[in-house]
Amino acid sequence: MIQQEVEKELLKEAKRKMNNRDTYKLSSEFFLKSVAGGVLIGFGCIAFMMCDNKVVGSFLFSLGLLTVIITQSNLYTGKIGYAKAELRHWFLFLLPVLLINLLSIGIIGVLFGNFSDLPIDTSALLANKYNESMMAALLRSFGCGVMMFIAVEGYKRISNPLIVIMPVMCFILCGFDHCIANYGYMAMNNDFFCPQLIMWIIGNSIGSIILKFLTFNNVVSNSKDGG
Repeated sequence: MIQQEVEKELLKEAKRKMNNRDTYKLSSEFFLKSVAGGVLIGFGCIAFMMCDNKVVGSFLFSLGLLTVIITQSNLYTGKIGYAKAELRHWFLFLLPVLLINLLSIGIIGVLFGNFSDLPIDTSALLANKYNESMMAALLRSFGCGVMMFIAVEGYKRISNPLIVIMPVMCFILCGFDHCIANYGYMAMNNDFFCPQLIMWIIGNSIGSIILKFLTFNNVVSNSKDGG
């Protein structure tokens, strides 16, 4: 009996190491899943911009994150809450996800902002965001990071779309900053950098990581990390 338990533990450890090794392989599947993460949030941004009513727009935006989670696409703001204390995880997984997300949503933003003939005008929205102080940008993105972790972890636990929809609507209606979505709005306006972008990335990261540490750190998840 003891030998069987030991063998089971060794098998689990071997599988864990295999999964970790696969995590850092920049494969075509990894690239496509990361592209999908940016593209799906991009369509959420378009839906939001097409709605005069912010409540309706925020509800439709949530389809982007919900689809990211269901398809297990790679989205930086859904993965960062599960960051590991390993440099290779940050540089060989999270950083590539972030860069590919920004690139893919940037392409969607440029294409639909310039060539779709849709009445998309993000200038007013961006004017407010560009006027944020660095501290305001950090705090607002921190709030979004918290909401993102609630959405991703919540869906893993109860598989109810409402646990995704409600935090997304909350962060949008509160004016919180999502670094990937904001970059999509920027690209629609042919903007590709602002100082606040760095703070949005940092704030999203800190918000998700801190909530994970405070609430879910010692609770075993029911499925794979992140959305």
